[in-house]
Amino acid sequence: MTALLITPAVAARAEEARRAVHLPAQPLGDALRALGRDRAREILFSPQSVAGRTAPAIDGELTTDEALALLLQGSGLVARNRNGSILIAGRGTTVTEAIDPQTAADNTIVVSGSRIRGAPIASRVLQIGREDIVTGGFGDLGAALRALPQNFAGGQNPGVGSGASAGGLGNQNITGGSQVNLRGLGGDATLTLLNGNRMAYGGFSQGVDVSAIPVDAIERVDVVADGASAIYGSDAVAGVVNVILRKPFDGLTARARLGQATRGGGFTQDYALTGGATWDHGAILASYNFRHNTPIQARQRGYTAQLGDAPYMLLPRQGTHSGLLRATQNLGVAIHLSVDGLYNARDQTRAITTYGSLGTVRVKDRMISLAPGIDVDAGGGWTVSLRGVLSRDRTTAHDETSVDGTPIYAATVCYCNSLASVEAFVSGPLVHLPAGAVKLVAGGGHRMNRFQNINLMTGKSLGGRQRDTYAYGELFVPLVSADNARPLLRALSVSFAGRYDHYNAFGGITTPKLGVIYRPADAVELKFSWGRSFKAPTLLQQLQGRSATLIEAATLIGSDAPAGGSALYTGGGTPGLDAERATSMSWSASFQPTAVPDLGLDLTYFRVRYRDRVVQPIGNFLDALNPVYAGYIVRNPTRQQVEAAVASSDTGVDTYGNVTRDLGAVAYIIDNHYTNVAAQKIQGLDAGLFYTGPLGPGAVTAALNASWLDSRQRNDSASAPFNIAGSIWSPARYRARASLGWEGHGLKTFGYLNYTGPLKDRRTAVTAIVRSTVTADLFLGYTVPARSGALRDVTLSLAVENLFDTKPPYLLAAPYVEPYDSTNYSPVGRFVAVSIAKSL
Repeated sequence: MTALLITPAVAARAEEARRAVHLPAQPLGDALRALGRDRAREILFSPQSVAGRTAPAIDGELTTDEALALLLQGSGLVARNRNGSILIAGRGTTVTEAIDPQTAADNTIVVSGSRIRGAPIASRVLQIGREDIVTGGFGDLGAALRALPQNFAGGQNPGVGSGASAGGLGNQNITGGSQVNLRGLGGDATLTLLNGNRMAYGGFSQGVDVSAIPVDAIERVDVVADGASAIYGSDAVAGVVNVILRKPFDGLTARARLGQATRGGGFTQDYALTGGATWDHGAILASYNFRHNTPIQARQRGYTAQLGDAPYMLLPRQGTHSGLLRATQNLGVAIHLSVDGLYNARDQTRAITTYGSLGTVRVKDRMISLAPGIDVDAGGGWTVSLRGVLSRDRTTAHDETSVDGTPIYAATVCYCNSLASVEAFVSGPLVHLPAGAVKLVAGGGHRMNRFQNINLMTGKSLGGRQRDTYAYGELFVPLVSADNARPLLRALSVSFAGRYDHYNAFGGITTPKLGVIYRPADAVELKFSWGRSFKAPTLLQQLQGRSATLIEAATLIGSDAPAGGSALYTGGGTPGLDAERATSMSWSASFQPTAVPDLGLDLTYFRVRYRDRVVQPIGNFLDALNPVYAGYIVRNPTRQQVEAAVASSDTGVDTYGNVTRDLGAVAYIIDNHYTNVAAQKIQGLDAGLFYTGPLGPGAVTAALNASWLDSRQRNDSASAPFNIAGSIWSPARYRARASLGWEGHGLKTFGYLNYTGPLKDRRTAVTAIVRSTVTADLFLGYTVPARSGALRDVTLSLAVENLFDTKPPYLLAAPYVEPYDSTNYSPVGRFVAVSIAKSL
């Protein structure tokens, strides 16, 4: 297994470098997969070729070839190199015959960030394996990714409270799902894929719910926190997350997990069933998962006592059913068919009491996605591929407000998203150089996204379609490899990618990318990546209804309005928005000493220059009078200006707080519609340290993943830049996760430390510092030996999150708002979970 929750993917070292290998006697297929993960090499084989074969235990300093020779000894199988991959086949078997259709299809996406199979990429890749999620103590993939220091838990994620919307409209838990938000650039700036395929967006924020994917169906998750629009198109400004499904197997796995927050609330039930079957020319994988949690009320936490005893859910109630199906079939020896299907049904209830009224939102979210594919072996190492996706997400929210049990307001709306796409591409070797094959991928396709915001009570609908027709190419050129290496030049490769997209809304855009990988010594690898990325404005940002709300001017920081004065806050969509554009660079260095091959260090510096960013320029409306927002404020407006602002609202004028509807009392007009702001600059440093080594009858693993982030925004050329990272409801500047674990003889024990740096609260004239925190997690697991009869292969585990029950740091809150930053901290506290799993 991997060393920790997060393990960097390290490119395969030169063959002459020996590294420690510790593999027990086990089925040959499991041993080959374990060696492939350890050496970051693609090892292809059919389930039939290894069925019934057992690999011997190996322990020593070995090259990859030497380890393979020992594993295959006496099996009649041999290892062959094929375009950078390792093929396991019989001595008289051809390459085409040896690759099972399921294996070929499942290995199409080897490393994310490139479409070229087997090619290394010039960016750091973070990998999270299925076992890493389990030993990390996480109940779903969303929770595991929120622990990643490079990911911000704001946006659309469970536990994000009502107060977080002061940090931006996107900080809302609409669907109850979990979206990835790399670098805090927004869930809409991180592209999430399932086996390399897109899925429909969820809710209104153009994010994808990763918690819908059953954990037991996952092989691993690749996270590339680097711009990748030249490879994948829109949304990949901050990076790409690719969830890769597990390899085929014959059998059935059942799992049950129960957990409880020790301070009360949050009781969680989690049940899963995953099965697989293989046959001569195909395979099937099916997985079902049910999760349910009770809410956490403010009255159950001492630090939210000011919210009173009335219903106020810090964490909503949820129930989720999700299912996944993957099937593959071989037609003849050259045609491989596959289909991936995902279904998720989530019900969520959230109740919050404010100003004496109870607001309840009941959400039903239904998502289904189908991704069929066909790969044809055209000979000479070339493959012709066709992919399609049909996906839909329908989020229906019923909102009720009542006072003393009497309803005073009700509305039912649907955030309806759909995706349809088709894509064709070819891949294969162009020419063979002394260092290896020059590989090419070229293709194109068409994609259509649709969004409808429907008021199901009135029938009023806002929405539209976004069409993208595109073409792309990617080239990998190996210049130096082990075959022609020399001193201070052990390996050198260059990659190029380019893509052209044409949208119906704003026209064409071209994005190039360049990558260089250089290894001066076997123990050192240097990477450089440069590229341009873009993100199409979301349909919500363009089409959302425009609103106007009167608020008390006295609540604004720095207000000089007369007593009784008000401010008119306006917001909503803006038609005609342009695409967001970014230029990204990253420099990475990896060190893995040959004397200690199981010790590694990764360092990455990255920089993103983002322009025409589509945001609501004023993150916190209470700070709207800050000089940095001067271009969006009209002071002492005329009556005509006020009436014009109200007239542009689709819903007329609303009121919030103790304010009258007198338009003559408006002292400020706040324009917070979506707009293309001038620029954002994001830079940072990632560091990773990992070690694996023998200790007693088992192995010890240790790892550290840390991130420093600096992000600033300038709303227009006339205003001063202001900090985003390090502010409340924004990513912390410093985050880290460290672990130490041991496993052997069926026992696993892991401990984790999580660090979140201090934040600044700038909502008052004097900036307040929100302290940093350190929390600890614990995991204990035991698998009953195979010789133990009916109990064999039963795994029992205990996971404790936030072992010492550390509370979120206090945050001076507005009335009826959580007194903590719910995007950086969780209200759950200490959480204890026990689980049992059985493999058949």
